[in-house]
Amino acid sequence: MKKTGIVIAVEKDHVVIRASRESSCGSCGGKSACGTLGSWNIKKKNTQDYDIRLPNTLQAKPGDRVTVEVPDQLILTASMTFYGYPVLAFLVVGAISFQFAEKFGLSGDLFSALGGLLAAGAIWMWLMQRPNMIQMPEMVEIERLE
Repeated sequence: MKKTGIVIAVEKDHVVIRASRESSCGSCGGKSACGTLGSWNIKKKNTQDYDIRLPNTLQAKPGDRVTVEVPDQLILTASMTFYGYPVLAFLVVGAISFQFAEKFGLSGDLFSALGGLLAAGAIWMWLMQRPNMIQMPEMVEIERLE
């Protein structure tokens, strides 16, 4: 998917791009939860505009029109990465914790919950330290508006 927006600010090696939500979004069932370009540093301005912060790979300047390419599989990959893996860790470590606790005569439910929560939190924190695990949107084209 490609999206066009206007550069409104340059912050060191990043740009802030203001993009508008497409009119086709009005009929989409997921419009209330969607940021059109995903969940990476988007600030909602009104119902139609979003500010997106991306690396300034094309040396864009304020006022330039840029095209941002969003990988088609981004939403599925990001969802699985940041929601699926912590849940999987919760279930697996919770089950293992339950078995160990029962073996030693302790409360299986308590240790299962604690182990699962700790594992899910640890996996989530580890994933948050590695934003390059998923392919992020990038600027692919620039049009200087002078």
